[in-house]
This record gives sequence, structure tokens and C-alpha cells, in this order.
Amino acid sequence: MIWKSILDPLHRLLAPPVVTCLTCGRMTNRSTQINGICRECYTEIPWIRHPRCSTCGRHIGCPDCTRGGGHERFFICNRSAVAYNPVMREWLGQYKYRGNERYSELLIMMLGQAYAGMKKEHRHTDSQWTIDVITCVPVSTIRLQERGFNQAEILAIGVADISRIPFKRLIIRERHTDKQSLKNRSDRIRDMMNTFERDPEIIGSIQNILESRHRSRVNSPLRILVIDDIYTTGSTINACARVLWEMSEVIGIPLEVYSLTWARS
Repeated sequence: MIWKSILDPLHRLLAPPVVTCLTCGRMTNRSTQINGICRECYTEIPWIRHPRCSTCGRHIGCPDCTRGGGHERFFICNRSAVAYNPVMREWLGQYKYRGNERYSELLIMMLGQAYAGMKKEHRHTDSQWTIDVITCVPVSTIRLQERGFNQAEILAIGVADISRIPFKRLIIRERHTDKQSLKNRSDRIRDMMNTFERDPEIIGSIQNILESRHRSRVNSPLRILVIDDIYTTGSTINACARVLWEMSEVIGIPLEVYSLTWARS
């Protein structure tokens, strides 16, 4: 009995804690690479480790990036953490539409892994490659009132914190648009035209970032990472990238825009 009274507290201290999985509700003491979910749910995540399309990061053949003509692209490439399947649709719905704030940490950790992969990929060809500033796709005032938060901004701030990269609001939304999920590709592209503008204080923010860069990167392009929850046609990201890209002449140095999204449809 004496040994039991000594060993029981020690066992509880050393044993892995039992937690409730955020996504399925099962009790589990088996940890995964992402805190808060069980091993079974972790194995269901459709990670995009090796994108088939080097431009948009799609995990399967991409007709959009290979088709001739079309609209000019203002971002270098997009990378996404996961493929958008029914399971991921439910996770995003819990966060974006049902306001389940606990999912924000989960999605941020997944995006953090995706950014680590993105950095590793680019450093194969450029050992100095790094992002100077992270920003996000802004939402309209109407959408902000509906949801009470900008889901992309919360994700972007989280990734910036993990990566130790400054977060800045560089883009503003000039007009409200209907939900993009209800539109086809051509309608999305048309709808995004002239939707965004650069924040009036963007030049000051960029100048501060340029002044804080290491001497070895003085002549390197300014690299901006735009974060959003889901990439479908790329019309939203491209519209934001165009606003940012047009600053290149104003700041007097080359500018590169990259995109990181949680899911790729």
C-alpha cells in the first residue's frame, strides 16, 4: 500500500495526458505532430507534401495554370497545407462559419508546417530565400460583421508568430463581393477586379521593414507572403498580389509576392 501511494502519483506524472480530440471527440493519450487531435484524425489529413503544379501548389493535374492566354499572374507561386476534401471542409466550416475558435490553433499549426516546407523548397535554389513580411486577404465590413473576425488575418498572425516574421495589414478591401464559392472561375476573376487597394500606410510599413533587413539582403527583392484560408482559382490571391506588386516602382526595389493557403481545392 505504501509503494502504491508513492508510485500512483509518479505514474500519473509520467503518463501522457488524456485529452479529448478536437475533431472527433474521442479520448486519447496518443500524441501526434499536432496538439489537440488524435492519431486517427491526424492520419486523415490530406497533406500536400509534393504539389503537382509548381505554380498554384495543386496536388493533382492543374488545367488552370497550363491553359494558354488568360490573365496575368502577379504572384510567384502558391503553396497549401492540405487538399480540400469533405473532412477538411468540415474543419474549415467549424472555424470559419461556426466560430469554433479552438480550430484556429489547429489550422495555424498546419499552416506553420506548410510554410516550413515552402521555405525548404525555395532554399534548394536560393540559400538566402526568406519572407520579409506576412499579410492577409482582407474581408469586407459586411463579412466582418457577419463572422465577427477575419479568419485569414488570425491565421496570418499565427503563422507570423511561429515563423518570427512581421505581420502587417497591407491591403484594404474597397468593396463587398458575394461568396466566391457560389461562382464559376470566370465570374470569380471578373468579380475580384478592382476589389482591393493598398493600405494608405503601406509605404511607411514597408520602409520600416526594409530598414531592418540585414546588410546581406539590401539588394534582394522584398518578399511578401499573402495568407488566406483556401485557394480555388487564385483570383483573390492574384488581385491582392497585383496591388502589392504595383508598389515596386514606388519603393524602388524589386518585389515578389508569394501565397500560402490552408487548403487547395
